[in-house]
Amino acid sequence: MSRKSTVFLFIVFLLIAFAATTAVGQSKKRLPSNQELVSRAKSVYVDSDTFYMKRENLESSLLGREEFKAWELQITGKREFADLVISVRRVPFRNHFIYTVTDTETDTVVMAGKVDSLGGTVYGLIADEIVHKMKVFRGDPLAGHPAPKS
Repeated sequence: MSRKSTVFLFIVFLLIAFAATTAVGQSKKRLPSNQELVSRAKSVYVDSDTFYMKRENLESSLLGREEFKAWELQITGKREFADLVISVRRVPFRNHFIYTVTDTETDTVVMAGKVDSLGGTVYGLIADEIVHKMKVFRGDPLAGHPAPKS
């Protein structure tokens, strides 16, 4: 075997060994729990793809909740500054509104739900559901109960 072949095989062996250790190291990463993601969030961005649910109305409805104020959550108009994104879409030709709350750092859906609404009540229904689900993760700031341990 020539010297060039030996050096080439050695380099290939090193690359395979490096790739294997990198893959093992990456598999040890842990995705934070939904509770961790929701608890550390400080800012929210609201996105709506439907004419029937204006993002400004949901923002106003969330800001009107005492729990939202107590958690000191902010609503931002720039998606890139948000820790959580609330996305709302309407099922075509129905009064079903589906929402998801996604952590922007990990792209993890931490909450989701569906509300049925006629006559402009969708904002309050979605805000109520989101705040109720956040209480499970963050605790009820108005009752003074700490968040449950995971």
